[in-house]
Amino acid sequence: MLSNTCKYALRSIIYIGINASPGKYVNVKTIAAELDVPMQFLSKILQVFVRKDILLSVKGPLGGFRFKDDPSKVSLYDVVAIIDGPNLFEHCLIGTRPCKSHDDAQKKCPVHDNFSAIRKDLLAFFKEETFGSIIENYENNSKDFLAL
Repeated sequence: MLSNTCKYALRSIIYIGINASPGKYVNVKTIAAELDVPMQFLSKILQVFVRKDILLSVKGPLGGFRFKDDPSKVSLYDVVAIIDGPNLFEHCLIGTRPCKSHDDAQKKCPVHDNFSAIRKDLLAFFKEETFGSIIENYENNSKDFLAL
């Protein structure tokens, strides 16, 4: 459902949230190596989030990336919408038109009614789940980020 680019972005931003702190940045080479993501590609992805004011970037040997503000203010939806757009939350599973503008005069896709409820729950989850809560959950429970 999510593009590989979006998955890379989500995993990388979580990694940054876990490993960076005020004054401490995480180097893109480190992120790429730890998450097995092509470094040049990852660098371009992360720069998108710098331009969107989600991440800060500093060049140099001690540079890298960290959250610009509190990670609890950034939801999974924010990242997905930037990379993949809102289609996952607006379109039917197998249809081609946004469900939010569904015209009753047109035929629904065969799974429209069943997927509509799932899509609504999925949207709620992505909007409510923040990077702050993911980072906190990691720190309190798993400690094995690479298992993501």
